[in-house]
Amino acid sequence: MLAVVSILVKAGLYVGVLGTVGFATHRVAMRLESRKLIAASVALLVLCVALRLLVLNAELAGGLARMFDFSQFVWIWSPNKAQFYGYLAGSGVVLVGVMAGMRSMVILGAVVVLVGVGLGGHTRGLDNPGLSPWIVSIHVGIAAFWVTAPVTLWPSSDVNHNEIVYRMERFSAIAIRTVPLMFAGGLWLGVQLTGSIYAFIASGYGLLLMTKLLLACGALAIGVANKFWIAKILQNKQMGGRVFLQRALTVDSVLFAGIVIAIASATSVTGPGA
Repeated sequence: MLAVVSILVKAGLYVGVLGTVGFATHRVAMRLESRKLIAASVALLVLCVALRLLVLNAELAGGLARMFDFSQFVWIWSPNKAQFYGYLAGSGVVLVGVMAGMRSMVILGAVVVLVGVGLGGHTRGLDNPGLSPWIVSIHVGIAAFWVTAPVTLWPSSDVNHNEIVYRMERFSAIAIRTVPLMFAGGLWLGVQLTGSIYAFIASGYGLLLMTKLLLACGALAIGVANKFWIAKILQNKQMGGRVFLQRALTVDSVLFAGIVIAIASATSVTGPGA
């Protein structure tokens, strides 16, 4: 039961980070009105950060029944406080920036949240972390921009056709330059964390990372179809364009959910070999 709770809380934490950073970057880069989405993501992030500390405390204390036994909490707080503060400070700055209409604060807050990502996690446990934690931060930042696209690109009835085309073109222009870096960073990190290419494709931890990679490749294929097929249909104002886009974004959402669950499982019930 504790393992299931740990996976769910970790998944919620990841969704909170991805949503806070992703919707913030979409707001800045794609002129989107996303206050409610950012506020909801920040609330989820703050909640799951607190729950994550409680789950870690339960794991140390011996079970869910002892979640609020803080006699040994110092052993949980000490290695996690920097990341905790990074998440809270960053999400707070993002929220204030959105409410005040200050793009610079939104960007700063998103960067601080990503710094928080690098302040914890399995890369910090490597014998020689080097640049790995910061590559994780960059990797997550690009992923956040990508996985929030099904929400911000959704062709709802209240969005006019020209705006949909603009969002598609703007997103594609950014994604085509950044997503390859995300894949390269993910592969490199996978090998670093598992210790070897063989362990990356053979260990339980590596297989979960490979599952994430395969799901991401599926989403990438859909992205290619969006750019070279669906975007042209939309530009020609053909009636089926919105329907095709909705179906593509729905499949994307399912794939992204699978990626989050795979990573939450990899970081909760297994561990790297390196």
